[in-house]
Amino acid sequence: MSEELEAQRELTEDLLARLVDPRENVRETAAEALAVSTEDEDWRPDDLILGEGIGIITDLLGDRNIHIVRSAIAIIIAIATAGEEEALVSHGVIERLDRIQDHKDPLIREKVHEALWLLTPEVEDVVASKTQDEY
Repeated sequence: MSEELEAQRELTEDLLARLVDPRENVRETAAEALAVSTEDEDWRPDDLILGEGIGIITDLLGDRNIHIVRSAIAIIIAIATAGEEEALVSHGVIERLDRIQDHKDPLIREKVHEALWLLTPEVEDVVASKTQDEY
């Protein structure tokens, strides 16, 4: 099993390196491959988080290629769904998603809304979690 984990770690590192490639087609292929890999039931965001992948993924939100942006949002949603919302929030993902809420692509707008819903606590949840002394 450790050989499989090592291979997955190396693949993640390779994809992260390709996400910053100056060639658009390389970034697009890597972003799509990483997004598809998150659909595997055994996928975990640990290697992505440890490898500074969240910062790289967040930077992709500003790419002009809509396929890259869509893939980046899909990865962000997968990380949030895996329970790593705090890692995303601490990397400024909410602010970057806010900037593209009015994107010209309707699918991007829809996915941004979904991601923000996962990352932004409801007012009732925040109020319910505070003790009386915190008010």
